[in-house]
Amino acid sequence: MKTRIAAVLLGALLLAGTVRAQEPPPVDASDIINTLLGGLLGFKDMTGPELQTEVAEVGGIPFRADVPLQYLTHAELARYLKDVLDDEYPEAQARADQRTLVAFGLLAPGTDLRAVRARLLEENVAGFYDERPGKKRLYAVSEDRRLTPTNQLILSHELRHALQDQYANVRAALPESVGDFDDRRIAFLSLLEGDATLVMERFLLRRLPGVEEKDLSGLSLPVPAVPGAPPVLADQLVLPYIVGRDFARAVWQRGGWDAMKAAWSRPPASTEQVLHPEKYFAGEAPQRVDIAYQPPGGKLLNEGVLGEMLVRTLLGEGSDAAAAGWGGDRFRVWDVGGKSLLAWRSAWDSPADLQEFRQALSARLAAERTAAGERGPFRIFSAPPWRFAAGEVGGTVVLVSSDDDRAFDAALAALARP
Repeated sequence: MKTRIAAVLLGALLLAGTVRAQEPPPVDASDIINTLLGGLLGFKDMTGPELQTEVAEVGGIPFRADVPLQYLTHAELARYLKDVLDDEYPEAQARADQRTLVAFGLLAPGTDLRAVRARLLEENVAGFYDERPGKKRLYAVSEDRRLTPTNQLILSHELRHALQDQYANVRAALPESVGDFDDRRIAFLSLLEGDATLVMERFLLRRLPGVEEKDLSGLSLPVPAVPGAPPVLADQLVLPYIVGRDFARAVWQRGGWDAMKAAWSRPPASTEQVLHPEKYFAGEAPQRVDIAYQPPGGKLLNEGVLGEMLVRTLLGEGSDAAAAGWGGDRFRVWDVGGKSLLAWRSAWDSPADLQEFRQALSARLAAERTAAGERGPFRIFSAPPWRFAAGEVGGTVVLVSSDDDRAFDAALAALARP
């Protein structure tokens, strides 16, 4: 989804958990945070215009126009998010994403991706900026229609998104065909969320006695758990805040707020550039990778780029080094007679990087599936009804998967040739 979430990050900064925006339990996490911020850190009551003025000050860039603020109750939030989900994540797109992630082995078969995303949004959103045409306003979840300390902190982040939207056409930065789990969208989201997180840090810093900007320069944010979310969804939701913050700090340290503003219209081309900012500064673009194969009778469901960040997710914890040599990739997923077929080709910076990744991928596949022999350059793994094959072809690593044996065998024969 393009409407952004700040609540999951708030927990990472304060309580290493998420703020729930649902019917309050006997002890609500937001009550604890409000007590902490208001009592220990001295947060004071603040109006929307006052908050906007301070966000402009700490973020070094003025607003071009005032941002309207509207309050929502928890019940109103649930209805609003349903409208946003229907508008920006229709059933057809959700099904294509779901089948893609299942084909990569990133999502358990039978998982209702859209339902999981809807639940996570409703449970974790406590404030947001809606940049859709005709909206362009800030929303705060508050039963008593006042800016609590929690609201102030979250909305300092969300107001930065409103400011980004005043200087750059964030909705048109990427084609609509680039999906939520595509590397290019995650890279752009990482820039926007990282910048907003940096501004939120500076907003909070003003309320931390004895703490200075330099004290945060080497601070690494923990990655909060997202209960009930598959790892790929948790990473797609949360990592843009965490790694994006480090990327934004690198941009800011290099050229200040002018450089940050310029980056909104010249975003990173890949999560590789986000994870390794020196590649962004050097203009090191991803390699172009293509897949010429078309299965007989197949209907294209989805295509895109997985990217270094989700390659880490694919390989599992501790895989940063094996993913770091990523040079570029391309995937395509087809419907073949009601079944799914995935073909993914990835390029690597050096032969050593390729071998390191190929071995890590084979180990990951073997950990959850049964080894089922070799065919040409491929090692095959089985988890009925799915089969997976991974191998080196023409200086790239190719992954094929399907829950249809005939489609799998035909793709394997065709893709074994460089």
